[in-house]
This record gives sequence, structure tokens and C-alpha cells, in this order.
Amino acid sequence: DEEKAQKEYQQASIKELERGALPLGAQHRLKAQAASGSKFFSSTLTAKEYLLACEAGYEPVGQVMGSAFMKVGWRNFCQGFWSSTSEIQALTFAHKQARELAVSRLKQEAALLGAHGVIGVKLETGNFNWSEGLTEFTAIGTAIRLPNSECVKLSKHIPFTSTLSGQEFWQLYENGYWPTSLVLGNCSYYIKGDSQTRSAQMGWFGSLRNQELEAFSSGFVHARKQAVMRLWQDIALNGGDGAVDMDVEYKLERIEYESNRTTYIDMLCNFMAMGTAIVD
Repeated sequence: DEEKAQKEYQQASIKELERGALPLGAQHRLKAQAASGSKFFSSTLTAKEYLLACEAGYEPVGQVMGSAFMKVGWRNFCQGFWSSTSEIQALTFAHKQARELAVSRLKQEAALLGAHGVIGVKLETGNFNWSEGLTEFTAIGTAIRLPNSECVKLSKHIPFTSTLSGQEFWQLYENGYWPTSLVLGNCSYYIKGDSQTRSAQMGWFGSLRNQELEAFSSGFVHARKQAVMRLWQDIALNGGDGAVDMDVEYKLERIEYESNRTTYIDMLCNFMAMGTAIVD
């Protein structure tokens, strides 16, 4: 009976994850913490940030987290001899969906704790050698409350999420700005090498002189442009006037393969732009 109950509990927890919610264990833990009325908390704040929070009047409630593992099953079919320079939309969507799930679950944890927002959100990415195409995204931050705040009463974005530190949040808040949400834009772009890139990297004569790999430069710029455009769209969707604390990162992957005894070298570029949307 105990084993049967555990399986039923696990299946119910998986169903919660499938609809984008938190596992049942996390839900029960957070509800119990909120109901206890205890002021005990953990946070990602530094000692200086915590002292500022006490002085400024906002209260850290607890450390919150959201995570998602995403497996891109047919990623390799978009690469190699039959590929072309273009966006791998399945890969772009998978990375976007995993990030959104991680941030959504972090936000749900904050809501269960009765928080008004999350500051200092850090989004971390992990890859694993034991499973090709498996990526893990984790969002971690500190949930806070702002007692008697007019912005809380008027805002439609509760709880908000932001990458702002404790000092940055308070400086913006004191000057009339309010964070609405973490905003993201990403693009996974496959860049097909041409004869010039092959000659420059592998040819004896071509590799002796300095030269730009124009196909790679052009594809890299296009990937960044797509990611930033999607970031702007996300800012607008979240009602922001703009975004601060921007972070743009990318990963380049060398794709090497052979056909008819000829070696070809392509590139996969994963671009991600992230920041905090704010409104005046």
C-alpha cells in the first residue's frame, strides 16, 4: 500500500510538471512555510544587501528556484551535409521553452510564499556529456515583500521577476521605476561553411594569410539580431518601457563532418539576450 501510494503521488507530481506547475512536494513545503508565519528565511542577498533591505523597508521572504530539463531529440538532423544557413527553429523553441518554464516555476514559488517580487534572479545553463542534446536551465533568486507599497497595489505584474540586485532594485524604486518581468530573446542559428571558410581553415595556402570568414561573421550578426528583436518583443508583451541590467551571451559550436573524402566545417551559434523590463 505504501509503494502504491508513492507511485500515485509521483504520477500526480509529474502531471503537475506537465502543465507547467511545481512538483507536489515543493507546493506542500512552500504552503507550509507561508502558513507558519515564521520570519525565518534564506536568500541570495549579500550581507550589505540584507542590511539595505532592512533599512529601506522591504523584507526578504525566502530563496526561490525554478528548473527545467529539455531534450532536443532531432537536433543532429539539422546539421551536416544536407543543412543550410538558417535558424534551427526547433532548437530555438526548446531553449526558449525551457527558460520560460524555469522562470515560471520560480515565480510560482514566490507567489506561494506571498511575495511581491523576486530580485537577483540568476539563470544558469548546464549541459551533460552522458546525454546528447540535453540541456538544463535553473533560475534562482530572492523573493521579497514590500509592505504598504503603492506600486504593489497598482501593478499588474505581481510577483515581478528581475535580475536586479538589492541596491539596484531600491535605487530604481526610489526614483519611480517598477520592474515588471524578466525578459528574454534567443536564437539558435546554423551557419553553413563555404569554400572560403574551408580554404582558410584547412587549405595549406589559404590558411597562411589573414582573412575574415565572411559566412561566419554574417551568420553571427544575424543570430544576434534575431535574439535582440525577440527581446524587444518580450519587453512590449510584459508592458515595459525598456529593459535594464542587460546580459547578452552566446555559445559557438564547431560542426565538422566528411563527405566524399572532403572535410567540411560549419558553426552552430546559440545567442541569448536577457534583462529586466521596467516601467515608469
